[in-house]
Amino acid sequence: RAPTDNDFGNGMPVKLGIWRNAYVNRSVKNVEVEEKNDDGVKITIHYFLNDVGVPYMLVYLIKNDASIQITASIDMTGKKLSELPRFGMRMQLPPTYDRLNYYGRGPWENYSDRNTSAFIGKYTGMVEDQYAENYIRPQESGNKTDVRWLKVTDKDGMGIQVEGIQPICFSAINHSSEDLDPGLTKKQQHPINLKPRHEVYLNIDLKQRGVGGDNSWGALPHQQYRLLDDKYTYSYILRLVNSQ
Repeated sequence: RAPTDNDFGNGMPVKLGIWRNAYVNRSVKNVEVEEKNDDGVKITIHYFLNDVGVPYMLVYLIKNDASIQITASIDMTGKKLSELPRFGMRMQLPPTYDRLNYYGRGPWENYSDRNTSAFIGKYTGMVEDQYAENYIRPQESGNKTDVRWLKVTDKDGMGIQVEGIQPICFSAINHSSEDLDPGLTKKQQHPINLKPRHEVYLNIDLKQRGVGGDNSWGALPHQQYRLLDDKYTYSYILRLVNSQ
């Protein structure tokens, strides 16, 4: 994830920096396509993330109703790696997918350790309003937690729906994580210097590291809000929607 000011205070960009591009240098070890059955067709892809030396697996279950159940898993057993800043997936959507509808915590941004003032309910809004512009510097923002489902659609109600098999968190903004990440040191820029992109960047996550805030000069997020396990897996269903 893009670092926050609190993350810079506790050294996260350097200490967790190995994950910044861990997805880039990956190898496909095996692809398994099973026979169609009553559930659909299952395709399993076994990756190896070369820079961190761990396996990563994606399972696509293409169901008979044309929806796709996606399961992502990572296994870091036996590896002495820094904690994950985020475990999830992301996609880029066309600019016309600018409407948001979801059931989870809102309406403002919230994180695992900063969400008790955001209540679970059904919320709607525009993608262009999801990024928080009230920080001095551009940084990670716009996340929603405890989400059961979300829809990102165009003005005619056509788009995609994501349904978590377990609660998920997500963000849908007009900035990529790379846009918001200045690197290993703070960059002296302000939100007005960061022009929104036309595309929609949708992150669909199991969870991400808490933002902390006990202080901004070294304190880590509390233990229960950090990603310290050796294994993570989660699933969600992706389907097309059309309100017409």
